[in-house]
Amino acid sequence: MNERRKSEWKAILSSCCGFTGEVALTDSAVILLFAAGLGAGDELAMLTTSLLPLFNGLLLIPMAALAVRCGGRRLLNLACFSAGCCYFAAVAAPWFGRAAMPVLIGAIAATAFCLTGFIATWFPLLESFLPPRRRAAFLSRMRFCHQLSGVIFLCLAAAAAGRNPSIGRLQLILFLSGILFCGRLFWIRRIPDYPVPVREVPEIAAGLKHSLANRPLRNFSLYLFGLNLFGYATVPAALLYLKTVLNVEDNILILFSAASLAGMLTGYRAMPFLLRRIASPRLLLLLHLGYAAAALLLFAIRSETCAELLLAGGALALHSFATAAISVIASAEMMNLARPGNKTMAMAFSGALFYGGYGLSRVIGAFLLGANFFTGENFPRFFLAGAIALLGILPFHYRGT
Repeated sequence: MNERRKSEWKAILSSCCGFTGEVALTDSAVILLFAAGLGAGDELAMLTTSLLPLFNGLLLIPMAALAVRCGGRRLLNLACFSAGCCYFAAVAAPWFGRAAMPVLIGAIAATAFCLTGFIATWFPLLESFLPPRRRAAFLSRMRFCHQLSGVIFLCLAAAAAGRNPSIGRLQLILFLSGILFCGRLFWIRRIPDYPVPVREVPEIAAGLKHSLANRPLRNFSLYLFGLNLFGYATVPAALLYLKTVLNVEDNILILFSAASLAGMLTGYRAMPFLLRRIASPRLLLLLHLGYAAAALLLFAIRSETCAELLLAGGALALHSFATAAISVIASAEMMNLARPGNKTMAMAFSGALFYGGYGLSRVIGAFLLGANFFTGENFPRFFLAGAIALLGILPFHYRGT
């Protein structure tokens, strides 16, 4: 096995460790239960899960400029180490008594802030040893592996937590996920430095000017922002609809979560096969239509009959399949469209719009939850509005270079 292939496997192991810890703290029932146990309401608990994508949207560009100035590898190591320290501060929140909730929110926010430095330097690191022909296949394999590792950890955590987990037990689960999270830096440090052939543009203004002048990258990134903004909130809203309006039992709800997860894993696994047969722009168009179709299917769900519940499960699986596949295309095309001499800033520009759509979608969801919007007939209207918006941006879909 040559050095670059070894680097690919080290990157996959790093991703598995980092993602598993990251998802436990920022995007799982573990942190929602932990925050609720410390006194957070539903909207505040949901808002904690929006911090990471929201910070990525706001801070990736300045972090990329910092990476160019001080060195990408140096910032990557510092970001991972700092994020690990903040992670354990969040785990320790219950020990701060009345200040536990502010400490938790502050530590999660600090972790999310540090992780923007990681995201800003992670893709340039991958680009340094991944040839263009291997990027999509590698990203599919890496994300399949880290998603699977996250699933396995959360399943084990659910078994260990029991029906009514105490704060102490949830804290122990987060502590273990924090140890896994530190494995990200362990494996990154074992990836060799590869030479960069062209010197990067260090100034934010100049880097942004080059990125905006890169028309294919600009149009692709704006399209992804709209796609994520109108499509990303569908799955959590659907699960909330099934639970609060249709009164689906908890064990059935878990099956819906499993269907969503199965769709995502299948999407990652299927991408190398699909990309060998369908060009990226055409496949992205089909996935876009899949997003809209999933929202329309959920709009049609009005009762908990067996047929409609099966339809809902299929819609969730379709949506998650599209989410996984779109993320692979987004990352691969972002690396391909970024031009030499402005790679780091261009990828940060694209990533800021990509994650900004995610984060804004969740912030809007938290706001609507706090305003008691998600009741009764408002759910089907929400799905219909999402489908119409997705179809409305269809003329702007990425057509390739």
